Amino acid sequence: MNVKRFHNIFDMENCNEKIGDRKILRDFVEKIAEVADMSILEGPIIADGAEHNPGLSALAIIDFSHISIHTFTQHNEALIDVFSCKPYDKEKIQAVCQEYFGTRKTKFRAKEVWWG
Repeated sequence: MNVKRFHNIFDMENCNEKIGDRKILRDFVEKIAEVADMSILEGPIIADGAEHNPGLSALAIIDFSHISIHTFTQHNEALIDVFSCKPYDKEKIQAVCQEYFGTRKTKFRAKEVWWG
């Protein structure tokens, strides 16, 4: 396949209360799309987690793939996934994540998936 792939997963602990706010999650996904210089084609769609696993999930289809976030309010954790066929600055994305949810760098893990 000739299309390149760029995929980053961010795992955050000790998040602030914003991870449980639907409006802030919507703003967050829109900000990630803006920082990545991509257009949202659909969404963000936001859903509540299960009663036994409270939190929120948000998903946006962007012009080059998707942005998703899953929050776990019981544990103050969030998982963010940015996948694209267009390059983006993962350091800027990480900065937005930390700005929104207040996670210290020591509680922030980033994994780049390389498709080679």
